[in-house]
Amino acid sequence: MALFDWMQIGDSDAAQKVTARKIFEQTVAAEGDSREKRALRVRQAVRIRVVMDKIFVAGTKAWAGYEESRMIAIAGGDDVPPAPAAREETCYQTVNTVNGQTMAYIPIEFAAKVFELGVRYQKGEIDGMLAVNSCQDIANDLGDLLKLDLYAVQPILPLNFLLENQGEVDEDAD
Repeated sequence: MALFDWMQIGDSDAAQKVTARKIFEQTVAAEGDSREKRALRVRQAVRIRVVMDKIFVAGTKAWAGYEESRMIAIAGGDDVPPAPAAREETCYQTVNTVNGQTMAYIPIEFAAKVFELGVRYQKGEIDGMLAVNSCQDIANDLGDLLKLDLYAVQPILPLNFLLENQGEVDEDAD
């Protein structure tokens, strides 16, 4: 029975990813400016902020792990592993909402840029302010996709945890 439970969990995760991507794509494709569509866009934007924060942190952690693996490989005379990069799975992150946890999504072209910023930050190539500003540029592009400019609002404000020096990602989306 436990095997079947595990298989259902895998199916559930895959279904959540499909749903997250579908919601993102529907939000981007939504036409008009009704109250419901505005709520959908803003809710999606808030979730995207959490996804961006988590992907950035994943990039920092991936580089830290890579550095250790690289040093071990060099010391052992083995081939150096490939540098970390965003994958399709990186696009999907779990976020907390008022109704519990849910999956949220951003396209790989955005996820890869945010992940790379996390790597560069961890390597010391960029400071916190440049990371925040660069990530905000990516957030602005996502906001344009969501047509947030209709409301003169930009609720996608990523990496606030770097500005606040608390170092913890806020996982609450709603």
